[in-house]
Amino acid sequence: MNFHQSRAPLTADELKRRAEALSATVQGSDQDQSRAGDEAADTPSDERQFGATAAKILREVKRSVALASQDAKLAVFTEAAATLADAVANQWVPKSVMVDRLSEIAVAHGYFGCDRHEIEKMIGQSVERASAATQKTDQPSIGSKPQKRRLIAHRASDLEPEKLVWVWPGRIPEGKLVLLGGPPGLGKSQLTAFMSAVVSNGGHWPCGEGSTLPGDVIFMSAEDGVQDTIIPRLMAAGADRERVHIVSAATKPDGTGRKTFSLKTDVDLLEDMARKIGTVRLIIVDPISAYMGGSDGNGNVETREVLEPLADMANRLRIAVVAVTHLNKGGGGGNQSALNRFAGSIAFVAAARAAFAVIEDPEDDERRFLLQAKNNLGKKCQGLAFRLEQRLVGDDVISSNVMFEGDHVSESIDEALSASENRGAKKGQSGGGKEDVIQFLRDILSAGPVDVLEVERQARAAALLEDDKRLSKSKAFREARAELGVRSSRAGFGPGSHYVLELPDASWAPKKPMGAPSQTGAPMDDLGAHGEVGGLQ
Repeated sequence: MNFHQSRAPLTADELKRRAEALSATVQGSDQDQSRAGDEAADTPSDERQFGATAAKILREVKRSVALASQDAKLAVFTEAAATLADAVANQWVPKSVMVDRLSEIAVAHGYFGCDRHEIEKMIGQSVERASAATQKTDQPSIGSKPQKRRLIAHRASDLEPEKLVWVWPGRIPEGKLVLLGGPPGLGKSQLTAFMSAVVSNGGHWPCGEGSTLPGDVIFMSAEDGVQDTIIPRLMAAGADRERVHIVSAATKPDGTGRKTFSLKTDVDLLEDMARKIGTVRLIIVDPISAYMGGSDGNGNVETREVLEPLADMANRLRIAVVAVTHLNKGGGGGNQSALNRFAGSIAFVAAARAAFAVIEDPEDDERRFLLQAKNNLGKKCQGLAFRLEQRLVGDDVISSNVMFEGDHVSESIDEALSASENRGAKKGQSGGGKEDVIQFLRDILSAGPVDVLEVERQARAAALLEDDKRLSKSKAFREARAELGVRSSRAGFGPGSHYVLELPDASWAPKKPMGAPSQTGAPMDDLGAHGEVGGLQ
């Protein structure tokens, strides 16, 4: 178990200020001594943040000082400082936590009848010894021989078993990475807003799958606007926005400017933020491909190197991480399993402890399935079905929200994905519908030019074009137009002008009609409303 140091050793002045702040909250040394001896006071929080072994060390040093006689307290405190210094050197306990606990114990016992500055100095010396031991372990001194390579291991008997805690029972475990995949536009981002709402309120999960303790959420989204998209979605989902922290960027290495957050270089900043908040239970990364720090995500070794620090941090702090990704198009005749369809390297799926996919119901355009592709830590989950509904969240501000059905569904993820994509091919969602699109264009343009908007309307009616797509955005239509040589031109001028499509061999009009504008006249290079270049093409 590794602990990354979140900050440098505190100076004497910093220790002094911390001690003064702590002493201001003390109301009688007898009460503090009693509180210091309470074994259960800090255990749940410590176990959640640092693990059972670290919690045990922190609990025992606190108890040992509290139970010692008045004459022996200082000597026991000195031993406790040495014990925590060893724990820091062995990377069980963060250095900042060592300083906090020693300061708390010293304040609680009235500095053992000694001068406060002497105790603070002793704490600082213990921190310096811990730092020196850590540096000696991690880095060889200048001029010395390089240390031999070694394995970092712990005896199993020294490690305490830890109970697995679920944020979403059976689906999202604490301290683990979970993937949420699916084609664009099916509601993955709305699902992350729903998860944020449940966690921030300590609410209930759908279909009687239990509830969760309230906690904070760190939200990272690279594709959606914060104020016009993310905030309305959180409001529509009913999230407690006081507990949702949206990361928009990171500073450059010199502390100035802005840059995109990178999982390669900035996980320590994310950890610092989570520790400062103190009650983070969920981190959303949407999509994870946008935060790979220049890595393309297709190489297994490189992807693992980027994901491991994130997974380690999640495990140390007991924070669930939900990473959004896309699904690749099916290959091999459509026989690929859903687990092999998650975008990028297989290392993404390997690093995740659970993976789920959002799939369109092949029988209902408005219905979505949330189905399990992988779960290493629990039994197989039943599927969920949901729809997206529009909600008014402010003056003229509308956003979509996830509405789950009351019962589970039994659909197989592989069968549902295959059926959905086969149906999508008929709607022009993939190159598989190219021949149908070619025949459609021949039929509709055979009598002469047709307005682009009319072509789109009839294409949607024929289930060849998705409702939210334009012709220029459909691969099937682009390829079909290129193969047929379909030309685009602007009809008319001014506000009433519009674009039309026509076949190259249309016989209804002469090639150079009398009075036609010269081809060498004023250029018309502006893009029209439909992405078409002005002028004859």
